[in-house]
Formats: sequence, C-alpha cells, structure tokens
Amino acid sequence: MWFYGYFLTVLIILKQHFSAGEPSVAPAPVLTQTGTRGSSVELLCRTPEGHAGLEFKLFKLRQLIETIKHSTKEREAHFTLSLGGNFKKEENHYCCQYENSMYSMYMQPNLEAVDASPPPSPHLVVEPSGGHVVPGQTLSFHCQAPDDPQSPKAFLLLRRAKGGPGSLIAPAKLVSQSQESRFSVKTEGQEDGGEYVCLYQLKVPKTVNSTASQPVHITVIELPVPSLALSQHDDKVLECVGSPAYPNAFFSLFRVGVLSPQANHQGSLYQHSAKFPIPARYEHGMQYQCQYSVSLANTQAYSKMSTPLSVPCITGYHECSQASTGNTDLALIVGSVSAGVLFLMVVSLLGFAVHRHIKNTTERRRQREQEKFWQHVHSKDHIVDLTLQRVDFGSEDTERRTLREKNTVSEPIYDYPMSTFKNPSFL
Repeated sequence: MWFYGYFLTVLIILKQHFSAGEPSVAPAPVLTQTGTRGSSVELLCRTPEGHAGLEFKLFKLRQLIETIKHSTKEREAHFTLSLGGNFKKEENHYCCQYENSMYSMYMQPNLEAVDASPPPSPHLVVEPSGGHVVPGQTLSFHCQAPDDPQSPKAFLLLRRAKGGPGSLIAPAKLVSQSQESRFSVKTEGQEDGGEYVCLYQLKVPKTVNSTASQPVHITVIELPVPSLALSQHDDKVLECVGSPAYPNAFFSLFRVGVLSPQANHQGSLYQHSAKFPIPARYEHGMQYQCQYSVSLANTQAYSKMSTPLSVPCITGYHECSQASTGNTDLALIVGSVSAGVLFLMVVSLLGFAVHRHIKNTTERRRQREQEKFWQHVHSKDHIVDLTLQRVDFGSEDTERRTLREKNTVSEPIYDYPMSTFKNPSFL
C-alpha cells in the first residue's frame, strides 16, 4: 500500500514540474498526525520556513474535504478527521496545500497511534460560588468538558484535603463518578472541605483520562461546641459560652429531651456568651444544654449542643426542698424493701411447694415397696390343714394305741403357728 501513496505523490510532483508556462509556486507543506481521539485523528499542515498562508486545504486523494481560512497569514493549520467505524487504511490517503503551493506528500492516519498529550482539561464550577458552607448544606458541581467531536463516556469528581505549610500533597480521593456532568455532595463536617477537581474519560482503543480541571476550594464552617455551667458570680444563673471568633451570636437554652428552646438570648457585638436564670420551678435533677447560631454567607450556621448539665437543688430558691427530697428517698426505700419482701415470700412458697412434692413422692414410693414385699411373702407361704379323726377301741387298747400313735404321728401344725418363718427356705 505504501507504493500506491508513493506513486500518487510522484504524479503530483511531475504535474507541477511540467507546468512550465505557469508562474513559480510555493514549496509544498508537510502533513503529519498529531493525536488520536477515539475514531478521530488530528492532522497538522505546516508550511516550510519563511512561507505562510491565509488559506489551508486538506485533500483525500484529489478530493477537497476541508478548508481553513485565517485572518492573518499563518504557518500551520489543524484539521480533525472523523474516520468512523468502517475505517480502511488503504483507502485513506491525505495531503494538504496552502494558498496555491505545491501539494504535500500523502500520508495515512493511524487510529492505533498513541496520543502523547491527554485531552484538554474541563472547567469546574460550584454552587454556592463562594465555597463556604456549613454542615448539612449541599454542594452542586458542574464539570464542563470542552467541545469535542467525541462525547465523554464518564465524569469524575475528586477531592484533595488541604495540607499545612511544608506538608506533602495529599492524594486525591474519588468522590463520585457518573455519566452526567453534574454532581451533588452533602457536607457533614470539616472533613468534606478541601480542593475539588474534575476530569472526564474518552473511549479510545483504551480509556483515556483528561487532565484535571482547576481546583475549587471548599470550606466547611463548623462552629466550636459551646460550654454550659453555673455562673461564677451567681449560682442561680446558667452561662453558655460560645466561640470568641463569633461574637453577636444567638444563644438558646434547651431542656434535655425537649426540641423547642426554653429561653433565647441575642449576644452583643463584644460578647460571645449568654446568661440564663435558672427557673424557680423545675423537677429535681433536670438537665440543660445550650446552642448558638451565626449568619454566614446568607446561611444560618448552628453549633452542636453543649454537654448536658444537671442543676443542683438550691434550698429556699427552688421548690425541690430537702423535705421533698427526703420524702422521695423514703418512698424509694419503702418500695425497695417491699419488693425484697415480696421476692422472699415468692421464694419461700416455691421452696415449701417443692418440699411437699418431694415428701409425697417419697411416701408413695415407700408404700409401693411394702406392697411388693408382702405380695412376695404371701406367694411363698404354705399352710397344711391336717384333721385328726377319733377312733374308739376300748380302754386298754385305747391306751396302747394312744401311746403308739404318739410315737408315730407328727405334731399338729397348730403347735407351730409360725412354721413358715422357721423354714430355712423362706428366710
């Protein structure tokens, strides 16, 4: 393919050389590729030293495709070509000309060429424009990319914390990434302050980041926390002390757990504190907090609540006298003792019920064992019933027979009523 471009260049030179009747023409410029952006390439047509022109032309083969006109004579002109997705390198040969000069040599754009310079930086704007906000306020950023033939595929918003004198530059932290150029950031504290920059990404053979925009400085104003204490000059007064940097602040006194303030006080131009008298009637052990606010850049900034303060009972001033305090303590003691007695009663009842259950169970078990024992004994008890019959043979014979029978007949069973227990087999 290089031979085809070289052949076209030779034809142009020969044509210009044999135009003998025409006046002399300016020498040919040089056409080079300076960058690539996606499917677009940037070409530079530059004249030789000592020559310039008002009009520059770009040709594809012999077809004029673009003309750039300057108000004054210049030595160069930049052309941007959108080659599209069906780019065929062998069909794209370009040359340029200034005024009626000779044509430059043909060149072929290369979409895979690496662009030495990144895309130009965008412009970042923020609302509120002053850059001073309070916690809870929302920042609106707009990252404006320059006009480009290719639309950015993504926008990135980054934040870099402020460093002190002599400190190293902190790395930027990604805040948000979106296909849209607008971002909303809700501030929560001083950690959201710092320098914000944005950049955009282009889709080329690989993703390319633009250079970062100029930084926008954001300051989150967080008021110091006030302190609340009994006044050193009067123990019947609460004093709320704010920051000396914010005089003429508006102070508010709150009861802990109540959203609406109990009292308000506007500080003077030379004071950064406010005094609140302690209410004569209040519940013993009540806690109080205070807060102050100031106006900053058309925004009302509020401090955080102070540490809760428990106001002690002042005898003779408050209605929480020692007697009422004593009654309260006595009721607490009586309630505690009652609860203890009730607990002991419940434990005693449970213990008695458990004891009765165990005793009844033991008694029933003993009775069952005795019944089993007697059943076993009666099953082995043998009683022999021997009935003796009377025989009458006369007096002598009777006596002899009686003696003989005494020696031969065993004793009646009734002579041993407990014969069963004398039998070794039953013991």
